[in-house]
Amino acid sequence: MTSLEHALAALLKSIEETRASENSQALAVLLRRKHAICAALAAPEQSWNDPSEQAACAVAHRKAA
Repeated sequence: MTSLEHALAALLKSIEETRASENSQALAVLLRRKHAICAALAAPEQSWNDPSEQAACAVAHRKAA
């Protein structure tokens, strides 16, 4: 897990605890943080590509040429 994923996991736990305590102001802050982390995780630079898939694609392009 990346540091962002660890932060999200901890944040999700905090959200559940805050929902149980019914603190709407704190919940709103935590949900904004969750959305920011999710957006960061969805960014292209956070994605991971399997190198073997890229190698197979490059071989197929060479054969086609």
